[in-house]
Amino acid sequence: MNPPGPAAANLGYRVPTLGWRITVAALRIIPLMILFIGLPVAALGFLQSHSIPLPLSIVVVTIAGAIITALSTARYIAKPTRIYGPLSVAASAFVLIYVLFLLGQSTYSFQIPGSDISLHLGYTTLIELLLLVPALALVAGIVTTVEDARAARERLPYDFPP
Repeated sequence: MNPPGPAAANLGYRVPTLGWRITVAALRIIPLMILFIGLPVAALGFLQSHSIPLPLSIVVVTIAGAIITALSTARYIAKPTRIYGPLSVAASAFVLIYVLFLLGQSTYSFQIPGSDISLHLGYTTLIELLLLVPALALVAGIVTTVEDARAARERLPYDFPP
């Protein structure tokens, strides 16, 4: 099914209308909020309910998740416009900074309540690997910004094929 919207004359692509993009973006908010806010807050709440000190503040995780969700939604809505590239750069830069913050918290030590046993968990390698995703997305956002400045409609047939 093709989304509603005017077909670009002789260019072979169909850009969805603003209303369609807003509707789809609104539907995307629900799984994004579950992924970036709900699951991390639930995991931290579970740790807190078992008297385990939290490696991160629930407020920090909630705010970061809300910002990531908002930027992702804005990117989706702005995809056929020139603002898409700068929004991609902003979203990727924020995620990169957030993952770097998580990297600083990636060695976690706590004492098991009611015992003399101390547990040390390290997930630094996983976080370092996760840094690749926003770093590559940042480069892609910069390339998209430059390409849109050079030829604004060049990427639209690839982003919105017939």
